[in-house]
Amino acid sequence: MGDALVHAELLAACSALGYTDGAVYHREADCLETTKDLVRYLRRDDESHEVRRALGDTRVLQTDLLPLVRDYSNDTEQFDVTIRLLVNLTNPVLLLFREELPEEKVTRQQYLRLVTQQQRYKEAFVDERLWSVLVGRLGELLQLDWEHRQEEDRLLVERILILIRNVLSVPASPEDEKRTDDDSSVHDQVLWALHLAGLEDLLLYVASSQSEQDLCMHVLEIISLMLREQDPAQLAQAGLHRSDKEKEKDEKELLEVRRREALQRQQQRNKYYGARHSRFGGTYYVQNMKSISDRDLISHQPLTDFKSLNFDRSKKPKKHPKHRKPMKDADITRRSTLAIRLMLQEFCIEFLNGAYNSIMYIVKDNLSRARAQEHDESYYLWAMRFFMAFNRHHQFKVELISETLSVETFHYIQTQLENYFETMATDKKKIPLWSRRMHKALRAYQELLMTLAAMDKSEVSGVRESSRVLKSRVFYVIEYREMILLLLQNYNPIKMSLAFLKDVVETAHIFLKLLEGFCGKTRHLVVQKKAKKPKQKKGSTGSRQVEEMTEDKLQDMWDEMSGEVSTWVQGEAGDLPDTVPFDPLSEQSEDEQKEIAMRRINKLLRNKELAEAVSLMRSAREVWPEGDVFGAANLDYSDEFLALREVFMANLNPPQQSVDTYNEEYEEEEEYEEEEEEERMMQISEQEFSFKDFVRRFANSKVIESYSKLMETYETNSTQTNHCILKLFHRIAWDSKLPAMFFQASLFVTFQRAMDDSQNSTNNTVREIAKFAKYIIRQFFKTLETNPKVYMELLFWKTNKEAMEIECGYGDVEEGPLNKAWREEEEEELRRLYEEMNALPMEERGGKDIADLVLENLINQSRSRRAIIKKMKELGLIQAVRELKGKPTTQLRVPREWSEEEEAELRMLFEDNKEAMDIVGRIMDNKMVQRPKNRVVEKILELGLVTDKKELRKKRPKKVKAKVDTRGLGEKFLEANQGSDDDDDDSGNDNSDEGSEHSDSESDDEHLSQTQTQAAKKSSGPASNTPVATPALISEALKEVVEAGMGEVLEWLGGVISDVASDREEDGDFEPVPILALSEACTNAMEDPKFHKLLHLVGLQPPKNHQEMYWRIPSRLTVPALRKRASYITQGTSGDPIEFEKPNEPLEPVEEEPVVEKSMKKKKSSKKAKEGKIESNTSKKKRKLRSPSVTEVLSSEDKENHYSLEDNVSLPSTHNTNSRIDDSDDDMEVLPSSSTIPSTLSQKRILNNEDDSSSDSENTPKTQRKESKKKKRRLVIAEDSDEEEEDNQTQPPKSQNLILHLDTEPTERMVDDQSNTSPKPPSGRKLLDSDDSDDDGDVPLVVGRQRVRAVVESDDDE
Repeated sequence: MGDALVHAELLAACSALGYTDGAVYHREADCLETTKDLVRYLRRDDESHEVRRALGDTRVLQTDLLPLVRDYSNDTEQFDVTIRLLVNLTNPVLLLFREELPEEKVTRQQYLRLVTQQQRYKEAFVDERLWSVLVGRLGELLQLDWEHRQEEDRLLVERILILIRNVLSVPASPEDEKRTDDDSSVHDQVLWALHLAGLEDLLLYVASSQSEQDLCMHVLEIISLMLREQDPAQLAQAGLHRSDKEKEKDEKELLEVRRREALQRQQQRNKYYGARHSRFGGTYYVQNMKSISDRDLISHQPLTDFKSLNFDRSKKPKKHPKHRKPMKDADITRRSTLAIRLMLQEFCIEFLNGAYNSIMYIVKDNLSRARAQEHDESYYLWAMRFFMAFNRHHQFKVELISETLSVETFHYIQTQLENYFETMATDKKKIPLWSRRMHKALRAYQELLMTLAAMDKSEVSGVRESSRVLKSRVFYVIEYREMILLLLQNYNPIKMSLAFLKDVVETAHIFLKLLEGFCGKTRHLVVQKKAKKPKQKKGSTGSRQVEEMTEDKLQDMWDEMSGEVSTWVQGEAGDLPDTVPFDPLSEQSEDEQKEIAMRRINKLLRNKELAEAVSLMRSAREVWPEGDVFGAANLDYSDEFLALREVFMANLNPPQQSVDTYNEEYEEEEEYEEEEEEERMMQISEQEFSFKDFVRRFANSKVIESYSKLMETYETNSTQTNHCILKLFHRIAWDSKLPAMFFQASLFVTFQRAMDDSQNSTNNTVREIAKFAKYIIRQFFKTLETNPKVYMELLFWKTNKEAMEIECGYGDVEEGPLNKAWREEEEEELRRLYEEMNALPMEERGGKDIADLVLENLINQSRSRRAIIKKMKELGLIQAVRELKGKPTTQLRVPREWSEEEEAELRMLFEDNKEAMDIVGRIMDNKMVQRPKNRVVEKILELGLVTDKKELRKKRPKKVKAKVDTRGLGEKFLEANQGSDDDDDDSGNDNSDEGSEHSDSESDDEHLSQTQTQAAKKSSGPASNTPVATPALISEALKEVVEAGMGEVLEWLGGVISDVASDREEDGDFEPVPILALSEACTNAMEDPKFHKLLHLVGLQPPKNHQEMYWRIPSRLTVPALRKRASYITQGTSGDPIEFEKPNEPLEPVEEEPVVEKSMKKKKSSKKAKEGKIESNTSKKKRKLRSPSVTEVLSSEDKENHYSLEDNVSLPSTHNTNSRIDDSDDDMEVLPSSSTIPSTLSQKRILNNEDDSSSDSENTPKTQRKESKKKKRRLVIAEDSDEEEEDNQTQPPKSQNLILHLDTEPTERMVDDQSNTSPKPPSGRKLLDSDDSDDDGDVPLVVGRQRVRAVVESDDDE
């Protein structure tokens, strides 16, 4: 009911438009509104296009719309609306179906119905008056200047051009028209009407006008549709009189048609034998032809010749599905009437002379800038092919087509060919469209080559030289040379038409002909080739470079580049590039990215990429301002310069980094991949070109198959196509000596047809085919004498190697030394040698691996090492090259698929080891079937055991100390006395006091202790050899420095020390402060030995290792000590004598500060009992500590004063009553060893031992720590200075292990709350102990001259 109403409304609307009286069309009063209604109806049309089909059935376009345009063109609004409706009705049908031919039956019928309606529309447009009106209105609009042209005018111009495009794009129907050549088709009639209306002049104007560039794509599309049925060669040679070639061609075609008709009549007469009807012909025996049995073959039809015997008559032909049917060629080329050809010829000549170069430039620019519509490049390719061919056949003038004659055009066509071919594999529903576009690109490429061939024949030397230059550049690039070969190898008759194959064959012929001629003239042609270069192993060269980069070389490098660095820092060298140090989407943590950024800065500086380094430094400073890792926020130029120098000198990118430390998570995918002996990568190199080798590459099974398929239609092929086929066959069979490539049954059938063809004596093409067939058959029977298997080879298409084997013997033909075929006995020999060499002991191999030994003992010595290793992998003897270096066990290749047992085992192992440090490593160690690590990780993710790959990474031990629960240690802290802050000053007194208590009975242990002390002294570095500083020594050193002319430097040094003292007095920050020399005098002084001596005496600390660059004011120097040293330096600078009371008294580096004992809340009765036990134990007699002293750390911010310890050396403790921990008490436990040591020391306090009397323990002062959220207790055991060891060696120590805790967290300063001060022993030491131990951050303690301290820390909530 709904459809009927729609049809009724449409009929009513069409009837309301108007009527005609046979001469003039009369429109109704509401004609305009009715036309608008029709536009609305079409806008609301559905996918079945019911409204469009209904309007086509009513013939409204022929009876109403076209007369409205023709008779009422003065009505602007009516004209505009009618043009809009005409454009919509004539829209190409294929676009309505989204460029896809419908496959469903109903939809396909709708499609065909719409096509038929548009063909009727096209017949209605054969009206000269109609086109005169349209062209006249178009000319009026084009005459308007751009400033006077309105938007409506621009839209109307575009709609008229689109209407012309739609009418010309309607496909022809040769079956319905039944037009022959030299007859006028509907398309020709429309072209003649356009010619009479003067459309060609407007098209030429728009194509050559600079102000109408926006319409160039429309013009080019219209021109391509006008000339789509024309052959450029015929069009260029058209004339008033037929040429001799045309006459000869027409005569040959006529004779061929008559011959075929006569042959058919003769065959029809010879078909029947006898007077009776063939139906009663009887039954016959065919002599000398056996049937299935031993009897002669029976035939039920009379046969005049045994060749007419056909066994396929009763067979059913093989059915092919629709999607597997060969592609049909949709292009139609015909010869129009002479008037049409002359008109189009004149148009093409004018277009070439005045508009071709300009419009092709504009169109190419629009295509490259993506300002054209999709797939408009097909019109560009068509125009290039057509007009270049027209120019070549008419009057060859290179200047008329110079815009498209360049290497860039070759590159553009090759890119389009590759794009179309790749899209055909993905967009399978539109394969016919992509195939036609690919065909257009191929024809354009073919025409470029033919133009180059025509240029070689030119009489102008400049044209020939231009052709030579173009050919040299085209033949040089490997992609241009390989394109034709790739098209032939990838030809698919389902996706590509037979016409496409013909054009590929002809293009290959032209290309080979040009290449052969070019190689013959130059003889030595150098071209590109893809070569393989051995891939350098990672780290091989880099490690050598890093090893050679010593500090002196780094300093020289910095001196060379410092000036350029300064210009970049100050902004004088230009703008810095943009760098991004942080990636929020990365899987790496922020700390890891911060470390990577610092490493990048170091690498950029060393690679002299200074702009990127400075930019990255500043970007990282903005991203991570906390901690001043990349410098302070408001860093001036000089400080930033010094910060960059410090990063440059640091060794942040070592040559070989531990996989567990840095690269473990990045190498998981590469860890278990197969390693090749020589990793190679592709690169472009040059070589001398060999034309014979290039032609030999066409001896490919797919290429020969495609050529043979085209030869099957030699009767319908053009003479040029057959010549191209035979020429390539001749190159392969004769020039390349590969006649066995043509030993194929289907090709022999074609040869048989050509040899039996009646035109063999008259047609040169057939004669040449028969001649080539005789040569191949002769070679076939010649090969049969030595190879009886050649009969079976007829059933297969053969490769180059297989063709050689047919003639020379199977297995005897070798392509090269690297690709030799392995015989069965050689494989057996390889297995035997591998087993023998694998069982050979390592000491008997002489430093060689299995591959070398096998190579030496192999019979065939022409094999290479690489070929042997490759064959071992194929035979399953090895899986990777690394197995050849040791004594591997032969492992069979495991299947890629996981079995159910393996999956169950993997689940069980994951549950057992999910808390391990290395989950994947544990699983792989316990798996029964070994698989690569990346496969195991993928399987774990696939089974859903983890959700993120990061969860499987190895858990690395943290470099910083984890907080240790040491609650309850307060009861175990012994009371400590205040001691001296200067180890150097106390060492003499300690030695004098302790020396009297040593026993003579322990001389052997003393020798051991002395040996360990000397070893530690050697490894302690310059910091441990600091002399005892006295005012007299400082005065002498100042005098030497002043005499050396460094007074200005002394003023600078005194000012620096005074500033540090003021800063420490204000904020209480006792961090080590580096001394940066900015001026040249200060820098030179910092390298002077005399100045170094003064710095040592003042108490400054030199750089300890290669990571430190500057002298530092240590944290142990207090404010009074700093001021005293500054005053000495100031007095020495002025030349005045230094005033001091005790010239030989050592300076105190650390201010005396009383030690405060910390008390803890006792929450449990067990803790109270322990406290009582400790108090009772303090009343016992204590023995003095000889070697170690006890200090407590106040801050861990001095991260520069770190040192390393030996793992196997433990803390000595005196065997006698010197300072050993009293292990008679259960609570005084010996602490175990650990793996790390405290790295920093900011401020310390020395804890002295109590007096030997038991009553002193009751009077020990109690101290309170500064209150905060948590109480921190630290026990530091520090070794005394070197002087103490040298003077006090009477009693050797015993080695014990002591807990060392990594001190990385800053702690608060202790506040002196001592209420009762006790007398200070001069040199006593107090050892603090604890119950709890930290297993994660423990290290053994080292005896010797190196300064050692152990920190025990506890946190308690208050």
